[in-house]
Amino acid sequence: MDICDYGCGREANYTFKNGNRCCSSHWLKCPKQKKSLKGENNPFFGKKHTDESKIKVGEKNKGRVAWNKGIPRTIDEKKFISKKTKEEMAKPEIKKKLKDSRPNFKKENHPNWKGGYYTRKLPLYSTYMPQIVYAEECRKNKDDKNILEVKCAYCGVWFIPTITQIYERMRSLTGKNYGEQRLYCSEKCKKECPIFHQILYSKDNKPETSREVQPELRQMRFKVDNYTCKRCNKHKDKLDVGLHCHHIEGVRWEPLESADIDKCITYCKICHIIIHKKDGCGYNDMKCLPIST
Repeated sequence: MDICDYGCGREANYTFKNGNRCCSSHWLKCPKQKKSLKGENNPFFGKKHTDESKIKVGEKNKGRVAWNKGIPRTIDEKKFISKKTKEEMAKPEIKKKLKDSRPNFKKENHPNWKGGYYTRKLPLYSTYMPQIVYAEECRKNKDDKNILEVKCAYCGVWFIPTITQIYERMRSLTGKNYGEQRLYCSEKCKKECPIFHQILYSKDNKPETSREVQPELRQMRFKVDNYTCKRCNKHKDKLDVGLHCHHIEGVRWEPLESADIDKCITYCKICHIIIHKKDGCGYNDMKCLPIST
């Protein structure tokens, strides 16, 4: 059995280029050498490289391969390192040193803190505006310039969408999601919109109350009437149903004036159905039937 040439008395497992045999993969790992060069016994104890010496050492070692490159650690070495690391990290002074060295930021003082927009599911203008501006009207919120506002696809009101709404809209624009996935300020507007999920008539509606008018005309009429039903005088926020844009004169009878804002009026869905039940205003009455000869 070969003995370590560096005086520890253990079995030598490695042979170096100079012919010396050692118990470890490097002579500095030998227990005796470690002990003899520990602390103040180390000739480099307390010394630091100057900037000039660092440059010189860097130039000298340029292109050289590290001595331990390609030498795998043994299982015993890995276990020893893991054990020593756990022991060191468990020391109270090390724990205190690590705790003191970490910055103790509160949420509001953290350099990456943006105001908790993600937690509140509020979309950031700088993040989402560039991704949907080519398909949606966007602006900054008046109270907080960081928050994104968009126009409701049905009633045209500016509102703050959720991050989920924006995400689904982006997926639709890139062809990864079914349907238009437009942005709506409420479930009522979504339900009344004729293009929601690209269906002919919205859910639970009859053809006479689902015929689409020009979206711009509908939104302008809603704005003129202050988003209030002109029959029951209830604002959209107090209604359980959505608003409809009703043509005072039938579209089929006056097609050339169908885009006249003065020939329209705002009704809620229930009032719209009641209006169409009056004599002469029924769905069948408005059909342009051929004149019998």
